[in-house]
Amino acid sequence: MTRTFILLLFILCGCATQEQAKEDKTVPLEVAQKEEVSLETMANFCAGFYAMIGHEWGPAATFFEKALEGDPKSERILSYLVACYIQLNEDDTAMLYMRRLSDINRKDFDIHYTLANLYEEEGRIDEAIIEYERACRSDIQQIDGAVLANALYHLAHLYITTDEPIKAVTCLRDILRLNPPGDVSGLYTEIGMAYIEAGEHEKAREELERSKNLNPYLTVTRLYLAITYDELGELDKAIAEADIFLQESPDAWLAHAFLSGLYAKAGNTEDSDLHRDKAIAILQDRVAKDISDTNEHITLAKLLIAKNKKNAAVRIMELAGDKQKSKEEAAEVHFMLASLYYDINRGVQVEQQLREALSIDPDFHEASNFLGYFFAERGEELNEAQQLIEDALKVQPENGAYLDSLGWVYYKQATEYEDDERMDLALEKLIEAVKISPDPEIYKHIGEVYYGLGRWEKAQEQWQTALEEFQEYKDDPNIKRIKEQLKRLETLQMPQYRPHQEGNVVQYVN
Repeated sequence: MTRTFILLLFILCGCATQEQAKEDKTVPLEVAQKEEVSLETMANFCAGFYAMIGHEWGPAATFFEKALEGDPKSERILSYLVACYIQLNEDDTAMLYMRRLSDINRKDFDIHYTLANLYEEEGRIDEAIIEYERACRSDIQQIDGAVLANALYHLAHLYITTDEPIKAVTCLRDILRLNPPGDVSGLYTEIGMAYIEAGEHEKAREELERSKNLNPYLTVTRLYLAITYDELGELDKAIAEADIFLQESPDAWLAHAFLSGLYAKAGNTEDSDLHRDKAIAILQDRVAKDISDTNEHITLAKLLIAKNKKNAAVRIMELAGDKQKSKEEAAEVHFMLASLYYDINRGVQVEQQLREALSIDPDFHEASNFLGYFFAERGEELNEAQQLIEDALKVQPENGAYLDSLGWVYYKQATEYEDDERMDLALEKLIEAVKISPDPEIYKHIGEVYYGLGRWEKAQEQWQTALEEFQEYKDDPNIKRIKEQLKRLETLQMPQYRPHQEGNVVQYVN
């Protein structure tokens, strides 16, 4: 608990200082004037009050709790109990009494604002939001504008944290209505940022351009304008704004990585490589100095992968394992390591990392699908593979990649168990998948199923489509395999190798 909060609570509670109390030995009239309060309650309150001004916080708390039994809705007693337990470093008990105080007096801004601060400091976001909302709905007529603006600002950022950016916009606009002194361009920038989070890029552009007009030297506005212009397809404007930002912040690796992507979209390979290399150099320096965080490791690994330096990316991600990280970051590290190990054919580590990710976050549907597909590819643990992929589909039932994985499991089960019904299910799921996501990998899988069914013309058609789509990825190993399959089909389609089908059995006659 910070010293600032303690002082704030003492102001809130209306506690006299020790010196003031020595000058005025009378008990506050609030309790004495209540006829319904017993003499025992009054005695306990007095004992608690004088113990408190002598900084005897434990005895004071004990007496106040006895007094509270006789007067359970006394705001004064509750306030003093909060102050005592804060001084005793018993924050949970202090917040318990703060909640009771908040429930009794829903109009007191200070109570809700202080409790919201305490919740926010402890990371109890949902409870902090409730109290900030109560504070902003309370009696604010006599509240200093700067304090009210602070409450609104904190509430806006908590809304962003909980993926409610439009509510954040409302709070930020309420701050502007308070007519804060000085430069308000930053508030317009934050409104623009919230609109970006909400996916409302036209509105984001309007707010960010207003901010730039008010203060062209606020460079962070330029970066968010670049993001907005990129989303709106205005690539030249996006590049120009990102470049201005980097002139002022040349060590901003994130901006270099972003600008690299913009140049890649524009077909400018040279400048794209230049900014990607700058981002890599900055991040490698931070890793070497041990001042990098988990997200920086993840970004550096992705940039190295783009340069086909997969082993270097593996080393960076393995170093990330030693970093302090949140639950979400830890799961992401394991997932990325699994992807890298998959690319360099280290199968045992792939399964190990994915299981680690799922042990941290059982709802990590990307990891569920990945592990299920990994098993299907290897023809292992097919029943578990099916369950893993079905779990992923419960979260995203129209995900083309997940449907492809399920279709591929059915195909593997059909070939292992000689189950014609599973083969039909495989084809059904793969066709459903390719309608949602026309990916070359899915076309290749559909070709495999048609080939297994002896429908060679259909297999050839799907593989040809896959080959055309894969040409975009010049070094993809699938290209060689598909060409080999197509060549084998040409041989099989010669007259002496035509299939003859009896029932469900396909025979090849010479």
